[in-house]
Amino acid sequence: MLLKTLPWRLIGAAALGACLFAAGWAVNGWRKDAEIAELTAARAQADLTSANQALSDIQATGAAIRQHADYYLAVQSDLGAKMDAIRKDMKNARKPLPVDCRPDAQRVRGLSDAVDAAKQAAAAR
Repeated sequence: MLLKTLPWRLIGAAALGACLFAAGWAVNGWRKDAEIAELTAARAQADLTSANQALSDIQATGAAIRQHADYYLAVQSDLGAKMDAIRKDMKNARKPLPVDCRPDAQRVRGLSDAVDAAKQAAAAR
């Protein structure tokens, strides 16, 4: 008797509604998971592009540093050779220059060359 008094249609409708709700919930979860995967992939692509750009910048900067270092070494060796020649000329001068005298033409040329080399090096910076 108890089975006859239960509202089977109401129970069936509630069970059908619960099944539909669960199915909708699952489909919505799948849709949200797909959106999250798309956003994650887009973010990863943006990060990859940014990393590649940073790597290119680092490589270009490294090449510029290498170029300037090579230029510095060339200038340094050139100036070093000139300074050695000046030191040698000053050491091998025939007679030392007294304090109250004027330098001879060879010493003036040597000093002028040294000043010109220093000015060129300063201008190159």
